[in-house]
Amino acid sequence: MILPSINHDVTRAEASLARLEGRRDAIRTRVAELKREIELAKGRLAVKDEVEAFIETVHGSASRRSLSAFETLLTALVQEVLPGEKPVALELSTERGLASLDICVRRPDGSLEDVLEDNGGALTNVIGMALRLIAVVKADVARFLALDEADCWIAPDRVSSFYTVLEDGAARLGVQCLAVSHHDLSQFSGKFHIARIAGEPATGVEVLSSDTSAQWDDAQPGLRFIRLVNVQAYKDATLPLSPGVNALIGPNNRGKSTFIRALRAVFYGEARDSLVRAGAKSALVEIGVAGRRTLRFTRQPRRSPVNIWSLHEADGSVVEEQGMRYETGGRNVPDWVADLIRIRKVEDLDVHIAHQKFPVFLLGEAASRRSAVLSIGQEAGYIRDMLVIHRERCRRDNDLARHGERELMGLSDTLEGLKELEALKVKLSAARLKAESITTEAARLEQLQRHAAQLAGVKQGLARAEARARITEKLPAGEQLADLTRAVERSRERERIGRQVVQLGRDLARSQVRLKALQELPTSSPTLENTAAAQNILKRMNDLRSASQIARGRMAQVDEGLKSLQAEMARLVEETGGLCPTCGSPVKPETLLDHHAHSLKASERLTA
Repeated sequence: MILPSINHDVTRAEASLARLEGRRDAIRTRVAELKREIELAKGRLAVKDEVEAFIETVHGSASRRSLSAFETLLTALVQEVLPGEKPVALELSTERGLASLDICVRRPDGSLEDVLEDNGGALTNVIGMALRLIAVVKADVARFLALDEADCWIAPDRVSSFYTVLEDGAARLGVQCLAVSHHDLSQFSGKFHIARIAGEPATGVEVLSSDTSAQWDDAQPGLRFIRLVNVQAYKDATLPLSPGVNALIGPNNRGKSTFIRALRAVFYGEARDSLVRAGAKSALVEIGVAGRRTLRFTRQPRRSPVNIWSLHEADGSVVEEQGMRYETGGRNVPDWVADLIRIRKVEDLDVHIAHQKFPVFLLGEAASRRSAVLSIGQEAGYIRDMLVIHRERCRRDNDLARHGERELMGLSDTLEGLKELEALKVKLSAARLKAESITTEAARLEQLQRHAAQLAGVKQGLARAEARARITEKLPAGEQLADLTRAVERSRERERIGRQVVQLGRDLARSQVRLKALQELPTSSPTLENTAAAQNILKRMNDLRSASQIARGRMAQVDEGLKSLQAEMARLVEETGGLCPTCGSPVKPETLLDHHAHSLKASERLTA
């Protein structure tokens, strides 16, 4: 039991040492990584001021490039519509960490005027239209723009210039436009698709327009048509749209702006019950989109849901794709409408669809919202983010340098305490060798013990063999043993015959008893009708009497042979000194033939 305990203890010690070595190696790795991180952190901290100065320089350069490009564009648009107007000036600053954009015009003396507060409506409308075009292009939204009476502040003689600028800008930027105006725009350009309002609201209003379906292909983005069913003054009217600039013209108060309200209801969720035509139960707005599909909006007062948006295939069935059914009810515009059509508010501002009552776009908003909607200063925002990231990195570097050095000191102390591992490893290796040597010696000792036990057994066998050899030396010659063996065999035969004689004697005695009983029977026996059984009995009795006489003769012969055999056995015992000639144990003439009894006594004597 000592040897397994030694091996177990050595194994446990080796496992503990392996764990300590693993911990030491992990600490060494951590120390190397920590030293490298601290060195890098201190290196970054060393150039902190230079990096901040470089980022600020890049910030200013990006802002100047962005502002210069937009100032040039807006000034060109304004002077095209309003010749002689002052140039546009953009001032980009920072408010609470956000880019802020001021839109002004520059006086000849270099001072600035606010566009909204210090100038007329014509200039604000032109700049507002240009800002909408810029916002639609810069934002990640659909390139669609709807203007409602955007030319109302412009002098009649400059309306043609306004739409020329709009047409040119839309063509260059790939923006689909819908302009609602009370001017007869057909005299300004032959490139417009122009639709007219006819009729009176009291009797019904309709749209007069040419077919534009041939100008579209199925995959091309854009709105194909706007259909109004039971919407205010319209019982059922369709406004076809072309991919470029579209104009809806007609006298005032004829329902031109109803199409703008319908678009705001569909895409902004700005719908009221007044949208429903008097006497109708619901209002329906359908908009043709790419893929020959139709986006449908239904307003149904006093019912739930009050608004329903759905997308339909060309055959009228509701679109179902990837397990989703494009039909949603509620008050808010479903996400899938904005995701598919991509007409949505930007920074909560109606970029795509201008409201007639609020024609000024962005000029009345906060400076930070202007910058966000137009993405002006976005690059500067990225640069500011870089600066924030740099400063956060420097803060983390300071923490790393301070806490890392403290951790490094603790790890160094731990490594110092683990220096004895190598010496322990050498001692443990020596202990393992000693344990293996002890194991080898223990195996040899066990083998010697087995050999000693085998030798003891051999020694006992040799002693018995020697005893038998001594006894065998005193045995008579082989011929005498053969005679003796034959005599023993004859004796056994006589014994067997004797047993038979004894059995015959017993049978004779029983027969004599029967004979005596028969002699006592009456002399005259009754006459038997069948004497065969009695005759058989008489015959058997005669046979038994003859056998008895033969057995007595044989018994006499056996007795004589036994006397002769006993005399010979007595002589043999006397010649061997009273010992058995086979096992060497003391015997008597009468027990010489009982070999089992005296051989057992001999083995007990040898054992003792």
